[in-house]
Amino acid sequence: MLLAVAAWRNLHQLNPDAIAYMRIAGYYAAGQWDLAVTGYWGPLLSWLMVPLLKAGVPPLVAARVVMALSGVVFLAGAVAVFRAFRLPRAALLAGAGIALGWSVFWSVRNISPDLLLAGLVGLAVSATVELFLCRGRRWAEAEHAADKRVRLATAAGVWWGVAYLAKAVALPLAALTTAGWAMFALSGRGELRREMAQRLGLVWLCTALVAGPWMAVLSLHYGKFTFSTTGPIAHALAGPGEESRYHPAMVTLHQPDAGRVTQWEEPSRMAYRFWSPFAGAENFRHQLAVMRSNLGVCWDWLNPWRMWFDETEMPTWRRWLGTFDWLGISGLAVLLAGGWVVRSRCRLRRERWCWAVVPVVALGGLYLPFFVMAEDNRYFYPVWPCLWLTARAGLAALPRGEARSLGGRIIAASFAIPSVLLCGAALHGLPNPAAEAAHKLAAQLQADRVAGPFAGSASLPGGRTGLYTVFLLGGRWLGDDPQAGPEQFSKAGAQVVFVRRGSPAFALFATDRGWREWTAAAERSSFIGELMTGRMFLPEPPGSAIRVFVRKSP
Repeated sequence: MLLAVAAWRNLHQLNPDAIAYMRIAGYYAAGQWDLAVTGYWGPLLSWLMVPLLKAGVPPLVAARVVMALSGVVFLAGAVAVFRAFRLPRAALLAGAGIALGWSVFWSVRNISPDLLLAGLVGLAVSATVELFLCRGRRWAEAEHAADKRVRLATAAGVWWGVAYLAKAVALPLAALTTAGWAMFALSGRGELRREMAQRLGLVWLCTALVAGPWMAVLSLHYGKFTFSTTGPIAHALAGPGEESRYHPAMVTLHQPDAGRVTQWEEPSRMAYRFWSPFAGAENFRHQLAVMRSNLGVCWDWLNPWRMWFDETEMPTWRRWLGTFDWLGISGLAVLLAGGWVVRSRCRLRRERWCWAVVPVVALGGLYLPFFVMAEDNRYFYPVWPCLWLTARAGLAALPRGEARSLGGRIIAASFAIPSVLLCGAALHGLPNPAAEAAHKLAAQLQADRVAGPFAGSASLPGGRTGLYTVFLLGGRWLGDDPQAGPEQFSKAGAQVVFVRRGSPAFALFATDRGWREWTAAAERSSFIGELMTGRMFLPEPPGSAIRVFVRKSP
C-alpha cells in the first residue's frame, strides 16, 4: 500500500538511467532486438516492463509498477538475510520495519535496478550462508542432508544469476562473496576442503547456467566475449588528464543510432578513452589516487557525520539524503567486525554474524578502481541488511542489562530515523524541478507542434530537462556540448535547443540571427511565465530558468 501511494505521488519522477531502461523495454515490446540488446544496462528491469507495455500501460507507469515490485523483493531479501543470520525476533522485526521504509523511498528515488539487485542479492546471500553452514556430523548422518545441500546450492546459484541479469556487478560480487564464505567455513576445519569445494562449484555452476545465455547473446552482439560493458566504461571515466572524460552521450553533439531517442540507450558504441593503470608509472599513481578517493566516498556513505566537515556548499537535508543510519554506526560496526574476524579466525565457523562483513568489503572493493560519485550510494543498497546485522552484533560487546538495552535503542533509532523521514518524504512526493518542467514543456511543445531534432540539456535540480522533454515527446536528442555555440548546434542538425537563461550558450543564441526564442502559443500560460522568469524554482536564482530556441527556416 505504501509503495502504491509513493508511486502515485512520484509518477512524474525521471532520471537519465530511467530513460534508457524504458526505451529498451519499448524495443523488446516492439521486437526491435538490434536496439534492445546492450551490454551497458542490465536487461531484467526492462524485461519486467515489457508485459505492461504490451498491455498498453504508459512507460512511466510501467516503470513505477516495476520499481514497486523491486521494493517488495528488497524487503523479502532483507528478511531472508536476517533469518539466515539467526537474528533475534525483536531485531528481525525492527530490521524489517526499517527495511520497509527504505524500500518505499528507494523505489521512487530513482528508476534503476539497484533496489531489485539488492533484493535478489539478499535472497542469494541467505541461501549461500545456509549452504556453507550446513556441515558437521549431524548433517553427514541426516537422511536428507545431501538433498538439502543441493537445493541450497541451486537456489543460491539461481539467485546470483538472476541478480546478474539485474546488474552485472552481481557476478563478481557473487564470486568474491561465495569464495570468502567458503574460506570462512574451512577455518580450522581442513578436512572439509573437498566438501566445501563441491558446494562452491555447484553454486558457480548454477550461476553460470542462469547468466550464461545472456553472456552468449552479448558476446554474439559485440563479436567478442562480453559479460558487461559497464566496467570498462566506468574505468574510462576515471582516467588521467584534466580533460573531461564524462559520457560522450551527455557532453558531445552527435547522431544517435537510427530509431533511438538518445545514444545514452547504448553508450557502449561511443568513443570512450580507455586506459590501463599498468601502461606507465603515472597511470598507476593515478589509479591509486582514484582508489583512495573512492574509499573516502564509500566511507562517507557509511558515516554521514563526516559530511558536516565538508566545506562545499550543500543544504543540510542533502547531506543526509540516503544515509544508511543517522549516527554512522554502520561504518564503525563494519570496522569492529572486520577487526574481530582478523583476530579470531579460528572461531569464524561458530560466529555466524561476522560473515556479514564479506559482502560489504567485497562490494566496496569492486567499486574502488572506477568512476564513483558521492550521490551514488544506491550502489550500497545490496549490503544494507549486512550493515544492520553488524551493528546489532556489536551489542554483544556491551555488558548485559541496561547498557545493552540502551545500545540497542540507540542503534534502532540511528537506523530508523532516516528511514522514517525519507519514507514520509516519498509518500509526500519528492521534488524534481527538472522532471516537472520537462512534463509541462513537452505538453506545450507538442501543442505548438514544435519538431526536432532536439539538443541541449538545460539542467535543473533533478537532471537534464532537455533530455527528459525529448523522451516525453518521443523525439531525437542529439546530446549537448557546453563549449558549443549556435553554429555547432546547427551543423549537428539540431532544430530546437534547450539552454539555461544566464548561461554562455543563452547569450550566444539570443544574439544569433539564425535562431529565435520559442514562446508558447497560449501567450505564456502561468506555468511558462513562471518558468521563463525562474519563479517556479525558487530558491534557484532567476538566471537558471529555461529558454528554448528554435532554428529559423532558411
